[in-house]
Amino acid sequence: MDQIEEIKAKVDIVNLISESIPLKKAGRNFKANCPFHSEKTASFMVSPEMQIFKCFGCNLGGDAIKFLQLYEKMDFWEAVEFLAKRTGVKLVHRQLTREDVFRNKLYQINSLISEFYHFLLTKHKIGEKAMEYLSSRGIGNQMINEFKLGFAPEGTDAIAGLLKKKGYSTEEIENSGLVLPRGSGYRDRFFGRIIFPLFNHRGLVAGFSGRVIPGLSSSDGPKYINSPETQIYHKSENLYGLWLTKQEIREKKEAIMVEGEFDVISAYQKGLKNTVAIKGTAFTEEQAKLIARFAETAILALDTDSAGSEAIKRSSQIADAVGLDVRVAALPKKFKDLDELARNKPELLEKVFLKTTPVWDFLINLSLKKNDARDPAGKRRILLEILPFLVQIENEVIKNFYFQKLADALGVGLESVLMEAQKAKTAKSVFSGPVLPPRQPTSRRDLLERQFLILIFAARDWQRFKDKSWFGLISDSLLKRIVVFAGKFVKKKKEPEIASFLAVLPAELKKGFEEIYFKSAEAKTDSEGKEIKKVFLEIEKESLKGRLSKLSGSISQMEKQGEKEKIKKLENEFVEIGHRLSVLENE
Repeated sequence: MDQIEEIKAKVDIVNLISESIPLKKAGRNFKANCPFHSEKTASFMVSPEMQIFKCFGCNLGGDAIKFLQLYEKMDFWEAVEFLAKRTGVKLVHRQLTREDVFRNKLYQINSLISEFYHFLLTKHKIGEKAMEYLSSRGIGNQMINEFKLGFAPEGTDAIAGLLKKKGYSTEEIENSGLVLPRGSGYRDRFFGRIIFPLFNHRGLVAGFSGRVIPGLSSSDGPKYINSPETQIYHKSENLYGLWLTKQEIREKKEAIMVEGEFDVISAYQKGLKNTVAIKGTAFTEEQAKLIARFAETAILALDTDSAGSEAIKRSSQIADAVGLDVRVAALPKKFKDLDELARNKPELLEKVFLKTTPVWDFLINLSLKKNDARDPAGKRRILLEILPFLVQIENEVIKNFYFQKLADALGVGLESVLMEAQKAKTAKSVFSGPVLPPRQPTSRRDLLERQFLILIFAARDWQRFKDKSWFGLISDSLLKRIVVFAGKFVKKKKEPEIASFLAVLPAELKKGFEEIYFKSAEAKTDSEGKEIKKVFLEIEKESLKGRLSKLSGSISQMEKQGEKEKIKKLENEFVEIGHRLSVLENE
């Protein structure tokens, strides 16, 4: 057994996946809503026997390594190394690709520079003014250390020099996003700013954000700047604070969404530890899917000015589309953001988040405040503002509830709102999720053959595979190969186990077999095998009907050619098969 197989044999895929997704027992398997596509009915299955997962909605599936690749965005070897530590398997040296090496170097660089900036802020005289500014904002030493805040001094090329001394190449330094070209050398990108390391949800420093210090920084640039897109930092996939708050989010099943770093830090310091920042107002599909891994509810605590309101509209669609319950927290008007509220009236925090509003109520109320619902022009503006959002609510019951609520608010009949809603459906959605191709229709015989194998595996009736008399009735080439392989396998094993069968099953048969076996866990069987016999009888009948159809075609062809002897022979065979079918029909 090689090391990869040893790791897969030792890992418990149910425990691994249940740490990220709530699983429910379903017969021999476990099920959940799929984390890889939006759905309301659970189609994501995990098999402890086969140590695999499979979604029957989007068709993604695989082992523990594949799950980490898809869910945690790890590459193959990152997933292997993670599971090796988890299972206690000591990995031998492997040959890294150039891309692996380069990504690792960027993470090393960011970790080193994060420590450097943190040292300058907390231990060096050069960071004293920055420390005073953080203190003036109520940020204590514990938060500075937990969030690894730092300081980049004014107008230096310290970063490039430090990285060169540490042996990093020009290509690595330039691609880190930490420096900008200046003449024949480099200038630090974040000079004169408070530094917020941007950890990904696995706790690795993927990038940085820098904020000017009022009255101290000479930079005439924007208040905040972020790392550019690199091989390890993608703004659309990052949520500030998640590496620290994900456990609290998982326990509370809700995440508070704010705009900036100080909002997260101030809230965290006051005990509100399930908060993350979307870094501005541009909430993305990737961020929504990331939150949906840990939470059931997203509470939007964004500014309610015009920009913030538009952000809430966009965020509501994106979050709803990935299955999150979306609510809005109304901050007291005299506080522009959560940071100000946490610093000045922390005692109000609990009250604010106990009285959140469903996002659709918030949007309707917001539009009613801006427009006169008694005026025809006002009614029209309200419909134009709200309907494009309501028509995209996933749940039909909730959607119709808000159509009625909107009709009542406008003082019009529900039919009128529904007619306008039909027009609004053609409007382009803010969120456009993947469209799954429709399943291809299958014949009745295909369905019966699959059901037959499902029932055999449900009853664990391996002995049937020793009897080859019925093999010929399986017409589907994939199923036939599975049956033949199972027959050979069962002769070698006195007590076959599904995991050992899967381990030796050819790769091209695994996908079809996994689907059958997952469904077998929920199939109902009887001790006498009556259901199996019943389905088998139906397969026999379908087989005979198929033969009759072919014979009928052959007889027609022979009649055209005048082959009387052959016609007579075929007709006799037709009568014989028809009689056998009649007997089976009577059974």
